Amino acid sequence: MPRSLYQRIEQPADDGLSKLLGPLEIEVMTVMWAGHASTVRDVTTQLNTTRPLAYTTVMTIMNNLTEKGLLARTPLDRRTHLYSVVLSHEAFLQRASERVVRALITDFGDLALTQFAQALEAAPPAQRARVKRRIKEQAARARTTDTADAG
Repeated sequence: MPRSLYQRIEQPADDGLSKLLGPLEIEVMTVMWAGHASTVRDVTTQLNTTRPLAYTTVMTIMNNLTEKGLLARTPLDRRTHLYSVVLSHEAFLQRASERVVRALITDFGDLALTQFAQALEAAPPAQRARVKRRIKEQAARARTTDTADAG
């Protein structure tokens, strides 16, 4: 993982999203996650209620989000496309955190795992309980997927 990503991850933020996407990408995804499939014009109109943005700026951002795998684009006619969300907000954060954790473990091995274990031990009891519940849920989903694949 590039050094700049580690530096970005270390910076304080209100949410993990700002460490993964740019400010305009976050604005566009917030609109997309809150609504239905939309055209660039739909999103531009909604964003322009808070500040002026050019249609071409929003189109570029939505194309970039498509390339990043967050949006899917379906042609409506020669010039208009309908964009839809590929990953929910939660699924996007989960996938991103999985990638970061995998990269940390690849780069730092047991040292990273030790830090994760220590952080979990130091976490408040309610957070530890939530983490344990998520682990059980993910294990159950994995078993269900394995069973479906075998059958």
